[in-house]
Formats: sequence, C-alpha cells, structure tokens
Amino acid sequence: MADPSFGAAALTRAELREELDRSLAHYATKQDLADQRAEVMTEIANLRGEMKAEIANLRADLIKWMIGLMLGSVTTAVAIAVAVDRFAG
Repeated sequence: MADPSFGAAALTRAELREELDRSLAHYATKQDLADQRAEVMTEIANLRGEMKAEIANLRADLIKWMIGLMLGSVTTAVAIAVAVDRFAG
C-alpha cells in the first residue's frame, strides 16, 4: 500500500522545482550577458564616432572664430596706430 503523504511530498517537490525554475529564469545566462555586452560595445562605438564628428565641427567653428577675432584685433591695432600717428604727427 502506498503512503498517502508520499504523493503530497512529490507534488510539493514538483511545485518547488517549478517555482525554482521560474525564479532562475529571471537570471541572465552567459549568452544573455554576451549579447548585452555586444550591444553596449556597438553603442559605444557609435557614440565615439558621433563625438569625433561633433568635435571636428566644433574645432572648425573655433578656428573660424579665432581667425575672425585675430583679424578684428589686428584691424583695431592698425586703426589705433594710424590715429595716434595722425594726431601725434
């Protein structure tokens, strides 16, 4: 004759196994981590390219401003020198 508590214990064990499997399903596997790492590395490479392009644009803008300011400064210095020469001479 079978022990009635044995079936209940087996059922409980099966339920525990099912719950454990459900709980473990939430954890990442090595392949999941490798996939995530690949995605992150791709995003970093894309961002690196975007940043290089933006820095190049900013560098060009900065050079334009520097040349403009230098020309303005030279023009002002020449104008002051001419004015001083006219008034002093």
